[in-house]
Amino acid sequence: MQAPARQTPETFPASAGQRSFREVCQAAIRVFNMMDKYHTAPYPNAYAVLFAYTTGSDEELVAEINSLLLLKDQLSPYDIDSLFQEYLVDDATTFTTQGIGQAIGNEIGAVLEIIEKGLKQNDAFTTSLDTFAEKVPEATSEEGLSAVVAALLDENRRMAELTRDLNQGLAKSQALIGTLNQQLEEVQAQAQRDPVSGAFNRRAFDVRLEETVSRAAKTNEGFCVVLAELENFKGLSDAYGPAAGDAVLGIFASLVAGYLGEGDMVARYSGDQFALILPGRDLMAAYNLLVKIKHAFKLSAHSVPGSDQPLNGLTASYGLARCEPGMTAGAVMAQADAFMQDARKSGRNLVKARGIG
Repeated sequence: MQAPARQTPETFPASAGQRSFREVCQAAIRVFNMMDKYHTAPYPNAYAVLFAYTTGSDEELVAEINSLLLLKDQLSPYDIDSLFQEYLVDDATTFTTQGIGQAIGNEIGAVLEIIEKGLKQNDAFTTSLDTFAEKVPEATSEEGLSAVVAALLDENRRMAELTRDLNQGLAKSQALIGTLNQQLEEVQAQAQRDPVSGAFNRRAFDVRLEETVSRAAKTNEGFCVVLAELENFKGLSDAYGPAAGDAVLGIFASLVAGYLGEGDMVARYSGDQFALILPGRDLMAAYNLLVKIKHAFKLSAHSVPGSDQPLNGLTASYGLARCEPGMTAGAVMAQADAFMQDARKSGRNLVKARGIG
């Protein structure tokens, strides 16, 4: 049986010196074309690796990616993170959004140059018209007047062509700026997301938690925090492989998100742990919500890689804490963790909170 054909890797220069604004724009666009071609999610590490690759910033990185693309038709999250850690971890801020931001800034500069050129041409055209106006009274013969009119028509035709060219340049720059802005928004949004589960990441959670704690202190209103840990997650990954574990993380995050309302948040906290912020619920309302989530997670069946049969009976331990005004983010998370540990020790698929469970 013939092996499936592999895609030919992209070829870009192995060294990158001073790049013009067009080259930066083209590199940013190539990154997103590669993400689409090789099925790579546009999260920051992926953008960093592929921007470095498309600009040829590191010969060894280029060579390693080319080798990977000769063997398979996609770059997995594992590939991206391995490359990022090996080549770019010290330059994360340089490659994550700098390329797109620089491209947008340079393209805006190009627009300003086009506008400036147009203004200069308008001034020149006005001067030409004034000159022609001065010559009209001096054209005493029919031939002289015809010459002035012919020159005026030529100047008008030249100005019309230049205006058309300038308008086309502005339209192209406007379209490119729109594309780059959209790409930048995507990268910035993905910077807050965990690439495996699709939930918010730990950094985004910590920022939101501090904001919610600060708001609670000002409004004198508390809120609830949850720490949940998937049960037997290591055993599942060992039995079916890491891809199955990743699938379960995504399944849990998606299921929880479906039960949350506006202002709520679910984030992958670490490993097989997830954290929730529930600002609009008291302790009992939050507890009832978690009971619904735990039952739904256990009773639903899920298809995962490495298993011929749908997996069901998946469970988690949940720790629920109430953040009262004046408490710190660290204090409420410590309480949620303590209740989660209590739930783990007490049995499977339990919700624990102060005075409940």
